[in-house]
Amino acid sequence: MTDKITSQLKVLSYYQIAGGIIGLGLTIWLVITLISFQWLLLLLFLIAFLLYAFSIYCGVMLLRNIETGLRFSKINQFLQIIHFTAFGYAFQYVSGIYLSVGIDLTTALNFTFNFGISSWQIKVNSEDPTIAVSLNLVALFLIIFIDKARDQIKVNHLKNSILEVGQKSVDET
Repeated sequence: MTDKITSQLKVLSYYQIAGGIIGLGLTIWLVITLISFQWLLLLLFLIAFLLYAFSIYCGVMLLRNIETGLRFSKINQFLQIIHFTAFGYAFQYVSGIYLSVGIDLTTALNFTFNFGISSWQIKVNSEDPTIAVSLNLVALFLIIFIDKARDQIKVNHLKNSILEVGQKSVDET
């Protein structure tokens, strides 16, 4: 594996760890500031907590085992790619930075553009009339990057295998 890929994967690893830590911190702060608790609300906080913990886990795995780390990192980014709100339900999870483009169909066709850091929104059976969907361009970029990195790693492994076979042939003669 090249030094360039190794350093890029370390950056991705630290990015996921930092995004998860920021998200956990914001979620814990939000829980602390709540006045009253309901079971559904606690469940939603638990989901957010687990998502951010997963992001940290993905970053750590990427440092320890690249193939497994890339697989988990791709799942983590897929969870962040689509944000939606419709009929009182919503899901948004971002661990790190987001740059999203989307459409809001609530009252008319409005295009949206948003930027921010680790955040989440989960709504279940709320009275929110919003109908919107957006695409997180940062998560999309990272998915493409992960796929290219995996391909490059496979090419490097294949090259090394061919070199080993060639070296064994030279040694045998």
